[in-house]
Amino acid sequence: MKKGYLYTIVFMFIVALVFTTVLASVNAIFKSRILTNEQLIEKKAVLNAMSITYNDNEIDKLFANIEEVKKDNLVYYALTDGSNQIEKYAVYFEGSGLWSTLTGYIGVGGNFKTLLGIDFTSQNETPGLGGRIEEEWFKVQFKGVSISDLPLTYGNGIDAITGATLTSKSVMKIINDTINNQVKELEAMK
Repeated sequence: MKKGYLYTIVFMFIVALVFTTVLASVNAIFKSRILTNEQLIEKKAVLNAMSITYNDNEIDKLFANIEEVKKDNLVYYALTDGSNQIEKYAVYFEGSGLWSTLTGYIGVGGNFKTLLGIDFTSQNETPGLGGRIEEEWFKVQFKGVSISDLPLTYGNGIDAITGATLTSKSVMKIINDTINNQVKELEAMK
């Protein structure tokens, strides 16, 4: 028995409605857990950018010494020592990758001369290629790099990802833009 187009359209509508309702319900049920996990990812990225070693049990304790500051379009975190001198900064960045928007934090020393690290909070680059920007070997290359002579380029100890040239170029552009804009603005405020 052949069913008409109307049957197919009604069936697809009902299936879509059922699955949409299920997904919306699951999202509503776990909303607080999702927010908690997003905050944890953010905190870990800030600590990684500042080159602070931690275990999962002490993240909140470490964050007691870190202040979040939002001024106009500038978002950063500052770690102070015991005498209220700022030792490290983590500056938020956002920029275009090959397939997605890359977001995360770049850590700089309190003297604004050295990169402390970089970490990503969001990226949707090609897994196994551009997605390798999240791998530790790639991120660790930026630790201790002098930011006095800009622009930073690949070579001299900083390697691009083979097969992910455009993502690698995008990351370097984001780093240079963040240093030239947000970090320089932050330095001028101090």
